[in-house]
Amino acid sequence: MRAVFPSSSSSQLPAFVAFARQDRLSFPANQRQASFRRSVPRMSDTARLAFAGAGNHSTQALYPCIAQIPEFDLVAVCDLDAAKAESAARRFGAPKAYTDVAAMLDEAQPAGVCLCGMPDMHHAVGLECLRRGIPVWMEKPPAWDLAGAVELVETAEAAGTWGMVGFMKRFAQANAIAREYLDSGELGPVSSITLMHGAGRYNEFRRMLLFNGIHMIDLGRFLAGEWVTLHAFGAQTSAGTQAISVSFTLECGGVGQLNINSAHTWQDTFEQVYLTGSGGGLHLESGRDLEVISQKRRFAEGRGLETFGWSSRYTTSHNLSGWFSSGHHTKGYWGELRHFARAVLGQVEPVATLEDGARDMRIIEGILQSLETGRSVVVADVR
Repeated sequence: MRAVFPSSSSSQLPAFVAFARQDRLSFPANQRQASFRRSVPRMSDTARLAFAGAGNHSTQALYPCIAQIPEFDLVAVCDLDAAKAESAARRFGAPKAYTDVAAMLDEAQPAGVCLCGMPDMHHAVGLECLRRGIPVWMEKPPAWDLAGAVELVETAEAAGTWGMVGFMKRFAQANAIAREYLDSGELGPVSSITLMHGAGRYNEFRRMLLFNGIHMIDLGRFLAGEWVTLHAFGAQTSAGTQAISVSFTLECGGVGQLNINSAHTWQDTFEQVYLTGSGGGLHLESGRDLEVISQKRRFAEGRGLETFGWSSRYTTSHNLSGWFSSGHHTKGYWGELRHFARAVLGQVEPVATLEDGARDMRIIEGILQSLETGRSVVVADVR
């Protein structure tokens, strides 16, 4: 699998530079994104896309990306709360707001739909779109359970369409560069991977896995391939404080470890990945920083010295001002939405697909089964 990450081609620079140099003080805060969108001429190679869901996450992390995606033409917004739908449409440049998804699909005739809500919304609205042959991008998780995720896959196949799931960590710069480096073959086959993530409180294992753990599971698959067997251990040390440790084997012959917990606060989350090949390894910090530890990465001979501790680093720059260096770009939100728009246009193949969502959900169900039974689980046998 090749890495997919935002292009830095010169053809995309004018719109970004124009935005970066705008006198932002000349626009009210709630009009900056919409004003910028309206200042850019419509292009023939834009995808007519609608957005269902206008809550906190979508309006903070997703909608703000649209102004920076030349292929994304936001034609409609929908939310059960009319005030939220109208606010998002006004702020982010959509010509019309709706409270009924079917009406939006009938009238706006979008070529694709983005969904951001709770898992039951992703599942129900996703099915509605897919049955009409409309591609979808949906936030994770795609459903509350494996059966729902599989139903989305089967519905898309039956309708001859497709969908993507919001696994934005695949599009975070350091993670995408790590994938490209692994594709070079220099590190050799993956021998081990360790994934760690700490976040704020959850009151049950399933919710912690569905809303947070699924990101690390998918990132692990993106970097190291498919899981074969797993054995999980869990601890609940106090109200809201949970931890899960999972040992697993990989299809490539390597082994892995997943450690996720809710012992942190939401202001101070923690994420690390350590992966080894043959003769070296790599270390990822929160999708922003990548360190490659390998004899082949040495940039000098060190004549006459006994040298240890060589590595090569990539760090996402924070020297750029404004939006570009914010989490929208560095965390992968911009990349995943742009990729969806380009896939709708037929310019690229979909990645982080509904099938990936179902595979991740199968692993989650396997972890829960192992926690309940105390036994190892063969992932392919999970139903």
